[in-house]
Amino acid sequence: MRRGRSGLAAALMLAAAGAAMAQMVPTTPAALVAASAASEPASAPDTAALADQGRRVYTSLCVRCHGLNLVSNGIGFDLRQFPRDGQERFRYSVTNGLRAMPAWGGLLKPGDLDALWAYIGSVNRW
Repeated sequence: MRRGRSGLAAALMLAAAGAAMAQMVPTTPAALVAASAASEPASAPDTAALADQGRRVYTSLCVRCHGLNLVSNGIGFDLRQFPRDGQERFRYSVTNGLRAMPAWGGLLKPGDLDALWAYIGSVNRW
């Protein structure tokens, strides 16, 4: 008898757990999409917003030598020619300076290098 009661108790507990799980599992397509989106990690910052931030940094620090919209006025390197796979070189040059270019690493805020790179990429359409 004792064994029968514990079996019944276990069955009732499983049934209750199953009912609780059923409430947690989305069943409609909209609920599945919402559950999937909620479980994904936060996405990277919006690329357009990052490029816009980069445009502001570029305008305040870089435009004198590299020109409006990356069109060089003959002083600085023509950033329209900068290769898409040259991000490491870009980071090094901006941070530490290169030839006539001053080092900007001490003036840039966190995220400014990524924003500048996003802006250059948006102008160059990569």
